[in-house]
Amino acid sequence: MALELRQIHDFHDVMYPMRSLNTSTRLIYFYLLSYFPVALLASDSIKLQEAWQAGLTSFILVAASWLCYSAYYLLPSALLTWLVYRLLRKHTWPAYVTGVLTTSVTTLLLYANAKLYTLYGTFINGFIINLVTTPGGIDSLGGSAESSLGFGLIAAGFVILQVALLFLAHILGKKHRTTKAPSLKRASTLLLLATVGVHLGYAAQDAMGKTATTELAEQVPFFQTVTAKGLFKHLGMNIAERPKLRIDGRLNYPLNPLSIKAPAKPYNILWLTAESWRADMLNPEVMPRTWEFAQRAQRFTRNYSGGNGTRMGVFSMFTGLPGNYWFPFLRDQRGAAIIDVLQQQGYDMSLYTSAMFSYPEFDRTIFSHVPVAHMQSLQKNGHPGWMNDRQNVGDLLNFIDTHDQAKPFFGFMFFESPHARYYFPEESVIRRPYKDDINYATLSREALMHDIEPIKNRYINAVHHLDSQFGRIFDYLEQHQLLDHTIVILVGDHGEEFMERGYWGHNSTFVNEQVRTPLLLWLPDVPAGVHDQLSSHMDIVPTLMPYLGVENPVADYALGHDLLRGPERQFAYISDWSRIAYVDKAIKLSMNVSGYARSKISSANDEALNPAGNAEAQKQQVNIMLQIMHDLTRFLDKTS
Repeated sequence: MALELRQIHDFHDVMYPMRSLNTSTRLIYFYLLSYFPVALLASDSIKLQEAWQAGLTSFILVAASWLCYSAYYLLPSALLTWLVYRLLRKHTWPAYVTGVLTTSVTTLLLYANAKLYTLYGTFINGFIINLVTTPGGIDSLGGSAESSLGFGLIAAGFVILQVALLFLAHILGKKHRTTKAPSLKRASTLLLLATVGVHLGYAAQDAMGKTATTELAEQVPFFQTVTAKGLFKHLGMNIAERPKLRIDGRLNYPLNPLSIKAPAKPYNILWLTAESWRADMLNPEVMPRTWEFAQRAQRFTRNYSGGNGTRMGVFSMFTGLPGNYWFPFLRDQRGAAIIDVLQQQGYDMSLYTSAMFSYPEFDRTIFSHVPVAHMQSLQKNGHPGWMNDRQNVGDLLNFIDTHDQAKPFFGFMFFESPHARYYFPEESVIRRPYKDDINYATLSREALMHDIEPIKNRYINAVHHLDSQFGRIFDYLEQHQLLDHTIVILVGDHGEEFMERGYWGHNSTFVNEQVRTPLLLWLPDVPAGVHDQLSSHMDIVPTLMPYLGVENPVADYALGHDLLRGPERQFAYISDWSRIAYVDKAIKLSMNVSGYARSKISSANDEALNPAGNAEAQKQQVNIMLQIMHDLTRFLDKTS
């Protein structure tokens, strides 16, 4: 009888293995096993070797932070699984399914986070979340079917991994059926004490001004910075004070109503902006048509975008303000003052993009007062950027042909050809070899370093195609005798890096490859000129407003300078989602806009400063911060 019962029990274990063991024990083992791939994925950005070289204290703080946070990454999944288990105890499979799916999502997000950091030097943040959740954001990445397939296979791989770990947890649970399960209470207490110790250690290093150590700890994904300077000061510690930027208030733009004396014969305005058009691409080989046009126009050879991405770059050129003002403009859905002026003067207006006006949210900021019927976006039609550029140029020229000739026209076009993955037709190929495609799913730093030349060749071919589309517009303006009474602006939204400073693309750092762009102005009756002084996207609107009859001083509506009649620019600002960079003839200094103004300093050309230069830049930092704070609050009502 006993033998028969034993055989029945063994059969039950084979046929119903997941029910025969204690579910909670099995889940504990599952999460303990899941901890290891999570910790491995989180380690990608953590510089343990640098921490060791910085000293034992740094190493312990960084290692402990990494190990503690790796457990916390699993906490949302564990809590959700526990809730399902408690609510549906009669059925164990929902808890297992929840555990597998939520841990798969956790590891997939950490994998994506590690890839973002490797390629672009940033973690998943507000910018990335905005990219994913805003209409047109994902499309702006320029992914391919091959990339989508790759990401799908990677996601499936993480699910398979977690299923395997669940079966391993079952085996471990079965093997230790008679032993006590790992104590959650003890482990939780240990984790809590370690976490408190980590953050007290961080706060102490922060209070002492040990920025090398705190910056290493902050490389742990989603590390939560803390400060306890009051406590340590009370305990008698000498506190290293750090400056903090305080920027808040309601938008107050422009500062005064614009006084306009409309010109008797207003100029047409044609504003052509190209995605990722970096400064050194304007040359006779890559852009012969544009180079020839530049010889007759105003060419600014040291121009800085207002940002290292499209959002801040285009915003700064239309408002004349640093890109950090984007957020109050978006909150209030405030349009650019120059658009208001054009509308008041009855301009026929038509806007075109081969991307989307909803990402970035230009339809809710600079163009928020432009009727939707006057804005054409083509990204959703499934065609590559170069094809959409061709169609948009044709439609733009048709608009100029058929608009009300009694009115001046304003045409804006955003070209997509040079956007990654850098599409172009065969007739635009001038550089070989070029990589056939770029698979984001399998991309790594090593692969980028190996393939960066053929990737850059793709970009050059795409820029050459951009030149052909500019050429169509130049030919039309010449043939229809429009250049005598049309202002033409050609500018890039930002640059594009090809691992010259360690990254690919843009939106990651403020190096010149990412933020320097061409700037050409065709101004009727103004002799051609080459300008080597510092210029900024913020200077475009101040240069145009007098042509539109705006009599206010520039300071009423912008922080830029009139490029022809104003004072020489001494420094420029460049912004991204949460930082601002100051650059002048000698140095470049970037810092956070929210929280403590942790800064990075280099030469204006992104080289490391010698000790004397670094000391001098450190002396200037306080005055630079005061200037930034003044400029970033000038158009905010701080009393509201």
